[in-house]
Amino acid sequence: MTRHHPRRSLQWDSLDPGGRMNDETILWFDFETFGSLPRPWDGGRSGPYPRRDRPSQFGGIRTNHDLEVIGDPIEFHCRASVEEPPSIGACLVTGITPQDTAEGLEESSFIESVLEVLSVPGTTSTGWNSIGYDDEIVRFAAWRNLLPPYEREFKRDNARFDLLAAFRFAWATGRRDGIEWPTYEDGAVSLSLGDLAAANGIEDHAAAAHDALADVRATIELARLLRNAQPKLWNYAFGLRRKREVAKVVDKDASPFLLCDRGIGAARGHATIAVTIDRLDTNGRLVLDLHGDPAEILELEPRQLHARFHRLEPDLPRVPIRRVRTNKLPMVTTPKVLDTTSDGWQGIDLDPALVESRMTFVRENHARIRERLRLVADEPPEAETIDPEELLYSGFPSEGDARAMQAARKGGPEALRRFVRTAEDERLSQLAFRHLARVHPESLEADEKAQWALHLRDRLLGPGGDGRPRLQESLEAVEAARRDGADARILDDVEAWTRGMAEALGVEPPATT
Repeated sequence: MTRHHPRRSLQWDSLDPGGRMNDETILWFDFETFGSLPRPWDGGRSGPYPRRDRPSQFGGIRTNHDLEVIGDPIEFHCRASVEEPPSIGACLVTGITPQDTAEGLEESSFIESVLEVLSVPGTTSTGWNSIGYDDEIVRFAAWRNLLPPYEREFKRDNARFDLLAAFRFAWATGRRDGIEWPTYEDGAVSLSLGDLAAANGIEDHAAAAHDALADVRATIELARLLRNAQPKLWNYAFGLRRKREVAKVVDKDASPFLLCDRGIGAARGHATIAVTIDRLDTNGRLVLDLHGDPAEILELEPRQLHARFHRLEPDLPRVPIRRVRTNKLPMVTTPKVLDTTSDGWQGIDLDPALVESRMTFVRENHARIRERLRLVADEPPEAETIDPEELLYSGFPSEGDARAMQAARKGGPEALRRFVRTAEDERLSQLAFRHLARVHPESLEADEKAQWALHLRDRLLGPGGDGRPRLQESLEAVEAARRDGADARILDDVEAWTRGMAEALGVEPPATT
């Protein structure tokens, strides 16, 4: 008879491997993209936007858990989209233009190939800021192309990790020996891949930065550095890729924990002390950030609390509440780790006595705080105008739609047409039509060709971030970069590609100065 023993929680000094498979591997990966152009619902957002950014290159290298390389590097290129004009900013960063990937895979085959690599049983997929960006590229590209967005992350003993989170954790907990930490002019630590690679002697990266495989190689070198310099921290942080280990820390009743996560910021040492107030769903937790005063939650009127919680009035300070997701690799541990370094508590701008005082208030008022937050902690609805390609997080498809979606993708044009008509979820109906038009253009009927042309015109001539047509915004951005002396080859390629998109639709591109 086999006896089943409960697993111990992760310990700072010794990691229980929990029955690790002998053939578990790590897939280090990175995307380069063509970027994307703004849309009116972006709310003024600028820079990379993985819900919309179109991939140009995927690079991956597989290692074992000792960080020894297994097999050959993996590289795929993706042809540029005929729907989404490329961003000149993204192309100048990567040096990749639509013409450079003309021999690559179309996006449907590209993301299918990527998912095949990431779905190998026992794979932990990771990169630098991969959970914040690259994993989102995978999810939204899969969604656009009627493929399962999440399965490769958890099925067959798979998991996700992010080396940036581990470095952030090392800094926040004072485990910094053996690593050179670059800083900005204001003294704040830089956690950029390029800066850390340069500071720690990874010289090859600078010459090929923003090439997917070069970024992957630099990431692996930094992982080896951290593992050798701080082996206990490495083992502990890597263990947190299993969400059950995160839950063991954050779900202890009324127990504070160190939280190191995105969005806390360098000014607070990238970490805080938090305590869980409520469980939102399987992976979601609502936690109090003890850097703020928990009494404020009870003092505010519900309407005020709702506005502050959802940042409906950006000028007002945030309430000390955070959403933590156990499947997004928050670095969590006991606050005691701060007692063993010289600037532990000072580094996160907190005092143990103040934390204990606030915890006393939380314990005395836990039920009242939880009930108050339940009134406001709903997810705000997505705007109705948002394109369905960006609405992955607006709800899971029904089981029937999910099965029919996969059958439609495999079944060819007629199966896709049938799914367009029968899908319960309007998002999927639109995605299926676009997939039909992209992958099987020769099968389109006259009315379908007209519908597809209208979609392409909207993508090119619809309003951008400031209300002007996206085509105009794109060409003016190219001209602005030209005046700044940017790389002429990239400027010429992106301008020619964008004008070609317009000409294919019979649209006269605007003149530029």
